Amino acid sequence: MLGMTDGCASQVASGAAAPGDWSTTIGTTLVVKGVTRARVLDPLERLYNHKHPQGFWMPGGASNTGAAWITRDYAGYDLDALDSAVARMIPTPWLSYPLMQTGERFPFLCANARGFDPTEVSAESLYAARMEGVAFMERMSYDMIEQLSGEAPARIFTAGGASRSASWLQIRSDVLQKPIVKMKYADGAVGAAIIAASMSAFGGLIEAAGQLALPEKTVEPGSNSGPYNEKYQRFTAELAVLGYLSQEGRGNL
Repeated sequence: MLGMTDGCASQVASGAAAPGDWSTTIGTTLVVKGVTRARVLDPLERLYNHKHPQGFWMPGGASNTGAAWITRDYAGYDLDALDSAVARMIPTPWLSYPLMQTGERFPFLCANARGFDPTEVSAESLYAARMEGVAFMERMSYDMIEQLSGEAPARIFTAGGASRSASWLQIRSDVLQKPIVKMKYADGAVGAAIIAASMSAFGGLIEAAGQLALPEKTVEPGSNSGPYNEKYQRFTAELAVLGYLSQEGRGNL
């Protein structure tokens, strides 16, 4: 028999089952989970580790930042229309860190962190800037994990409500400078079925996920990767100025 938490089952369904595979779920919060060859030791305990059935490790972490701002501030808006508007205005010139509460836990620790937004911008512009801000937090998460593990993410999979936004997928791919793969089915029930099959019809979890997790689309980095790389440096510098990170821009990363 093989058991797994619901979060890890969803990770498997998203496609992230082999070393170097990582999955980002953006719902209310930003959750990053992946597979590494060695256990990732984090002295600040921002990451936790589960054991992979084939002897690897499944580290993960969750931010206080995510997409809660959409429910709070954009109820009643036509999200498809907003998504189309975003596609025409990115990259934006504004910086946003859409934290809806006080304090951050991942990818950095800061009990007094507060979000910030540009002022005197349209609802569409703010929507786009916040999408970018979450993508910068995602990149910062993977940068931190690579620093701790010495293992660079090879593939990024995605799940959660944010994965339904074509504009957000493109922003994230450009910021991460990596392809992002969205599976057709990425919930825990599908992951549980893949896990069950891995012990019966297949030779292990990696093989089962490779055969049964069905890709729906892949988004490749585009021409905005360069501008977003520069803007990411501005974003981390702003966090450092606010005292959330050290002057090196990494601090408690």
